[in-house]
Amino acid sequence: MLRSNRWAGIRALILSILFWIITVLLDRHVERVSRRMCNLTYVTMVLALNLQVLAILMLSDYIPGSKTSVLEEAFNRNLLGAFLLANVLTGLVNLSVDTLSASSVTALFVLVVYASTLSTVVGIADFCGIRLKFW
Repeated sequence: MLRSNRWAGIRALILSILFWIITVLLDRHVERVSRRMCNLTYVTMVLALNLQVLAILMLSDYIPGSKTSVLEEAFNRNLLGAFLLANVLTGLVNLSVDTLSASSVTALFVLVVYASTLSTVVGIADFCGIRLKFW
């Protein structure tokens, strides 16, 4: 069973690399990536990114001495709260920043602040024992 799980992680990594190559080729020679148009280039990029994350998580289980991080456990314990906070933060970003005309540096800054805020609030909520569950 262990061997088949490792093979699944390797297959996910290979598929991810394949989809990244397809994405680069489509982006350069067919059509630029566009989330708003949801074109084929965007679909291959999303597949590549999600397969890459999946492969990293699957293969990280085989690192000796590795365990789940504190932040990962905090998100797992309060997924609903994290989801709701992420939606509120997304709304605040969309109301306060003209995202369509933002430069790459501005977009990166917004993403770093967004991720840091979300991680900090979820971490503090977990530390204080705050849970948002309805069951």
